Amino acid sequence: MTDQKGKKGIKIVIINTQYVQADPKSFKSVVQKLTGKDSKVPGSPDAKNCTVGTEGARLGVGDCGSVSRNLSFKYDLDRMLKEMPPLSEFNDLWSVE
Repeated sequence: MTDQKGKKGIKIVIINTQYVQADPKSFKSVVQKLTGKDSKVPGSPDAKNCTVGTEGARLGVGDCGSVSRNLSFKYDLDRMLKEMPPLSEFNDLWSVE
């Protein structure tokens, strides 16, 4: 950007922050969609209507096979918390008498 006198003008960049959830298989597609680059690979099926993540968020990108695998941090954390013993058992283990 230069003005008529050859001086460089001010460049203004507007950043629009978006929070998205993606599994490892669809991360590249999500980044490419957000940056405006083509995320389609020649010969791959169109995955516009696939849901991504366990929340069922429709991002318009992703791999249909990744939905059934439930690859997400939230899913793993929820499962781990459900499998944990009750907190009262931890208190019994850590109590010093």
